[in-house]
Order: sequence, then structure tokens, then C-alpha cells
Amino acid sequence: MSHSSQDKHGEQRFWDKMARERIYAAFDKHEYLEMFDKTLGTDLTGQRIVDIGCASGVSAALLASRGAEVVGLDISPELIEQAKTLWPEYGGQIHFATGDAERLELEDGSVDVCFFGGVLHHFPERERVYQECLRVLKPGGRFLALEPNRLDFFERIEWAVADLRGKLSPNEYPIDPNTMKQELRQAGFQNARFFVTRSDIPVLAQIPFVRRWFSRQKGFGFKRPILRFANAFRAPDSRGTFFVIEGTRP
Repeated sequence: MSHSSQDKHGEQRFWDKMARERIYAAFDKHEYLEMFDKTLGTDLTGQRIVDIGCASGVSAALLASRGAEVVGLDISPELIEQAKTLWPEYGGQIHFATGDAERLELEDGSVDVCFFGGVLHHFPERERVYQECLRVLKPGGRFLALEPNRLDFFERIEWAVADLRGKLSPNEYPIDPNTMKQELRQAGFQNARFFVTRSDIPVLAQIPFVRRWFSRQKGFGFKRPILRFANAFRAPDSRGTFFVIEGTRP
């Protein structure tokens, strides 16, 4: 990772603006639930989970709906204020607060899972984030993240177009999952592994005049044969625009 440290003021301004525009979640509810099914399971009763970069609280609410006690943190005060108003049914299970992934205001060994939903690609240098997770996780606790896959060329095209349109925050860079797996191992996590998800051609949703027919859910009659053809020539690690990665604190 050769980029400079994170521009935190720029990040806060970007996400405060996002909070004024809409309720924000990096992924659809079904995508969060499918990932939780595969990694954490359906019953999270007794688990304390910190949702780092929780945005408007969609993922935090889904974790709470499975029985978890959730701490939802975000760098944007306006997103946190929005999240506090959106999920009254989980008032006893979720605590929302502004926070920085590199300086978690949590006690040592106090959480079972550190979850990041599309957050770590905003950190040009991630070592301090990993060390904070190791500090706050209990022995055997889980690190879990969902991030954009630099190995997928459809995703790289999407990022190039989004950058031209001014739709990226000041620090965003897609991640090579193999690099991140190695980072986790070097930081001290065990059992680091990943799998790819969301096979798509996302740039189509940015093109004027045709984007109304394309989204995360629409247009697969057109996209599916293109993806099948491309996947015949691509390694498995390159066949998803995002990847889920996890590791375990010793």
C-alpha cells in the first residue's frame, strides 16, 4: 500500500453530504443477509458486534435482528444522527456513535466480531485498523469485511468512470483480496480466507439513457451471457466485483 494516510476531514465531509441526500447502505439487505448466513450464522444471540462504518445503520439493524448486541460506529456525525432515528425497534440492542476505525473507543477484548461493510477500501494504510481490531476482539473473535475487488476488471472500469464523475470519496481504492489476506496474516490474524461475490457489470448503471434498465438487480438478461463469456477466461478470484474476507484473533 503506497498511498498516504486517510484524509479524515475529507471523508467526514463526503459522508455528511451523503447523509443529507439519502439513507445510505453500501449493499442491499439480501447481500448482507447472505454474507451473514455464510460467515456468522442466523442466531447471533449473546454476540457483541461492532459495525465499523455503519452508515445509516442498515447492517447494524440486520445484525440486531439476529439477536446481536451491536455498536454502530461511523466517521460521519450526520449519518450517525440519521441511524439513531431509523431503528427504534432495536433501541435496546444498538448503540450508535461517531468513531474512527483507527482509534476505537472500546475496551480490550470486549467484542466478538469486528464487521466492515465496504469500509476498508477507504483506508490507504490499514495496519492500524487491523491492530485496533486485534485489541478489541476477544480471543477467537472474528474479523469480517466486504470490499471491492480490484481483480475484477468490470469493477475497475466502474471505479474509473465513478472517479471521472466525482462520485468517489477522497481515499477510495479497490483492494486485491490476496493482498489483504496476506495483510491479515502479517497483522496476526489466523485462518484468513476470502470468497468473491456480486458478479456484475456495474458501470452500465452509470451510463445515461441506458442506466434505467441496469442496477444491482436489473439487466441480467443482457449481463449474464457477457459474464459467462468473460468468466471462461478469468481466474475464480476475478469473477466478483466484491469479496468477503475474514480472519480470527488468536
